[in-house]
Amino acid sequence: MATPTYPSTHRSQPDYKSTGDYNRVTKVASSTTFHATGSNAGAAFICEVVTNVVITAADGGSIPGTSLTADTLYPIGTRKVTIGASGIVYVLHR
Repeated sequence: MATPTYPSTHRSQPDYKSTGDYNRVTKVASSTTFHATGSNAGAAFICEVVTNVVITAADGGSIPGTSLTADTLYPIGTRKVTIGASGIVYVLHR
């Protein structure tokens, strides 16, 4: 018995569309300065370890890590993250 053939019903796969508020994450480890500019612009951040951390906001001003609560999402645009000997920050991007 012959196998029936059908017209091709395959379509090209649709482009991936980012559906979340934040769709990319950059981990900033200790002893690092991360500049969140251009395509790396930070839309929010989460501090895993808050010691020796300074967050610089997108339009100026800074927040010391000791003023933050660990494992909390802060929907504040970031321009720069500076971390000393200890500290971990996740910068969230749109």
